[in-house]
Amino acid sequence: MKKIQLVLFTLIITSSVSFAAGLIGFGVQATGGGISVADPFKDVYSGGFGGGAHLDINLPVIFSIRVSGDYVSFSPDAEKYKAVLATLNVGSVASGFSVDGGKINILAFSANAKLGLPTPILTPYLTAGVGSASFSGGDVTVKYNGVPLVSTPGVETETVFSTNFGAGVDLSLIITLYLEAKYTIAFTQGNSSSFVLASLGVTF
Repeated sequence: MKKIQLVLFTLIITSSVSFAAGLIGFGVQATGGGISVADPFKDVYSGGFGGGAHLDINLPVIFSIRVSGDYVSFSPDAEKYKAVLATLNVGSVASGFSVDGGKINILAFSANAKLGLPTPILTPYLTAGVGSASFSGGDVTVKYNGVPLVSTPGVETETVFSTNFGAGVDLSLIITLYLEAKYTIAFTQGNSSSFVLASLGVTF
């Protein structure tokens, strides 16, 4: 997976030589999303928040290329987490539990093709691409009535191949604003994981 990230990084560096010619746009984005988590914690994690940066390679056709990176952190809902713990521990009550930590972090890189309608100012588009997704998790400490029950160390970073598809819209003024949503499938060991990222960005 390091090779994938190296290829994407190299593409960013080599593309920068065309910036002066107006073929390249650089920007940043605020990113939110949702993640699919296995039972019994699938409802514990709701929205995540973060941001990233991107490069747009504007081709003289209706296609363009976007190379992007996003970092998004997902925090568990404490009340839902405690409710799950109560169902797993017969005779306990949710209010007796306390949970500290448990964040899931995703660092996603992708190189995407964009196919947009040739319309002025407001341009809707479809997008699809490949990249990598790095998952990591924070420490989790669970207590019941103040007594420590479980202390689980964080999950080491796992980087895997990923593919994504989605849609968005560009608003071209002096700068370009865009809104984009992508569904990503990450091929984690033994199974696949999925998450959705929605970005509000600006390209200069």
